[in-house]
Amino acid sequence: MDHIVELPWGTAVLPVRIPETWRVLGELKPRSLDAPPNLEEAVAKALASPIGAEKLGSRDLSGRKVVLVMDDHSRPTPVREFINPVLAELAAARVREQDIDILIATGVHRASRTEEVERKLGGDIMNRFGWRCHDAYDANGLADLGTTSRGTHAFLNKLLLEADLIVCLGALEPHLLAGFGGGLKMLLPGCAGAETIGTNHLQGVDPDHFDYVGQRADNSPMRLDLEEVAGLLRREVFIVNAAMNEQARPTRFFCGDPIQAHRAGEAFVQELVRLDVPEQADAVLTNSFPMDLDLRQSVKCLGNSLWASKPGGVMMGCIRCEHGLGEIPLAKKTLPYTVTRTLLKVIGKHRVLPLVKKVKQGEPVEEVFIGHFGLQMLRRNHLAVFSDSPKLPPDIGRKMGLCRSYTAVQEMISWAASKAPRQATLWVLPCGGSTYASFQNGQMG
Repeated sequence: MDHIVELPWGTAVLPVRIPETWRVLGELKPRSLDAPPNLEEAVAKALASPIGAEKLGSRDLSGRKVVLVMDDHSRPTPVREFINPVLAELAAARVREQDIDILIATGVHRASRTEEVERKLGGDIMNRFGWRCHDAYDANGLADLGTTSRGTHAFLNKLLLEADLIVCLGALEPHLLAGFGGGLKMLLPGCAGAETIGTNHLQGVDPDHFDYVGQRADNSPMRLDLEEVAGLLRREVFIVNAAMNEQARPTRFFCGDPIQAHRAGEAFVQELVRLDVPEQADAVLTNSFPMDLDLRQSVKCLGNSLWASKPGGVMMGCIRCEHGLGEIPLAKKTLPYTVTRTLLKVIGKHRVLPLVKKVKQGEPVEEVFIGHFGLQMLRRNHLAVFSDSPKLPPDIGRKMGLCRSYTAVQEMISWAASKAPRQATLWVLPCGGSTYASFQNGQMG
């Protein structure tokens, strides 16, 4: 008899029928923690005992300029639900409202729309304080801070240099290159120039190290490089980071020094969302929940789940993509799936990055990272996605040039069955957008 698994799908569930000859090794689920009933009380408690930093409210910041940096519309961080205690601390430190600016860390994303800012901040806060979106392509708005020891030319938003104190409001979650989000990642890539972002994204990237998800800071060249860039600012930075659960809701706050507080936060999140697999499977079924907003966010579930699969195995992603493509660019021309995978096998993993750099010449350097990551996954594994979003092109897989795509989930399963052994093993990751798989003998391999 076929096995049915149910995946979170918006406010409903998506039933998926697994072939009867397959053996389901299990459903990998995170250690679930509920969000505090009152986020303002939770963040106020964390602000009262910051990690490695003086309490904001006990300082005298009269006449000082403060820049609040928050993540943009592409992240689920509910800033409006916990910003008030931060403002209260700054008021206790005698910071005037007119001396506070809000900078939205868009990185190379498009600018947040007014209604998106209102949803993120709340109408009252948006109207009380000056705010602007970072522009990674505006050379006049960027300051040249020099070059890091890893060769990243550091351009950051000039507004940061005008601040006496920078407060970063963001989330801690798995990240494909930085290991985890949060901390000083709000400044790079969040408030950096496009050239800086692109170079930083390729730190440590090579054929054997292209997926750093879940790696702690000391093992992430991107993280170490971006922290060096932030140090070139020579400004005090205080972070307020929310550790998110599988529902994309804050469970705990980590406040204080951007290095010490972040390290404590990433250890907490690692314990919460790392899913250790005792063996890799022939097939993996992963789901974008709760990162369902658009294609750029949703496809991360495949990278998060990669190490649950054997090399040569089949990766299947259910990607809800509520708002369609989002900002992910699509190639003007692509090769058929089978041709692309055969080509990757022929050229080998060491020639993928030079190929991507050649094909992407003249495009934003971040696209080199995206292309390399996707092609290295495709070289390692068969890739397929399912989405029933009416806002996605039905042939999205061909347009991406990286995977097969389906608008009926059982068609995807049937295709996967044709690529996997008849007695295939399977791991299921229902919350692949916020969790990640770890296989001790295969990580980074």
